Amino acid sequence: MRWEPVVCDVCQRSLLRGEYPVSYYDGDQVRAVCDLCTTRAHRHGWIREGTDVAQLAPAAHAERARSLVARLRGRREPDAGAGSEPTTDELRVEAQARGQLPHHVRAVPSAVEAQLARALKLFNASEHARTIGGVVRSLGAPYVHTRAEDVLVDLTIVWELCWYRYEIDLENSTVRQRGQGYEPSELGGELSPANAIADERGNLALADA
Repeated sequence: MRWEPVVCDVCQRSLLRGEYPVSYYDGDQVRAVCDLCTTRAHRHGWIREGTDVAQLAPAAHAERARSLVARLRGRREPDAGAGSEPTTDELRVEAQARGQLPHHVRAVPSAVEAQLARALKLFNASEHARTIGGVVRSLGAPYVHTRAEDVLVDLTIVWELCWYRYEIDLENSTVRQRGQGYEPSELGGELSPANAIADERGNLALADA
């Protein structure tokens, strides 16, 4: 079967072999979006395929909470001189509206090797691993280099025909694509020695020292 390239509906770039578009709904129309343009697709108001509508509820809930806080404050203002202390329920609603409810942040390992290992584990669990796996199957094993920058880890994956760059936030356990191109020279300067490897599934691991 002849391979037909898919064009991203945001940047109009033809996707490489092994890249998979992400489907978004623009009303009744289905849009194909490359990994690099997912943020822009969200800004356009497009909804990602498979998104649970319930996930969109927190923003509306916060707005309703802010309205409730305003009403509660309005009721208290006439009695500012006495008996105006907020109740426990009112404080809880106000905390929800301000996004001040307790949340848990993962501790970041202090050892650099442990930081890199966790970063690669987060990458392997992300949707980006599938993209890299497809390119590996088409172009073979890539050059892979990763380095820690405080709580952020920079990840660079390069072939002769293309490259990808990612940023992994260890504190918030997120993976974000920073860039993509077709010429390794676009990265600027000489590449540091590779310190990680990729398999055909796109999973990464630190190389043996």
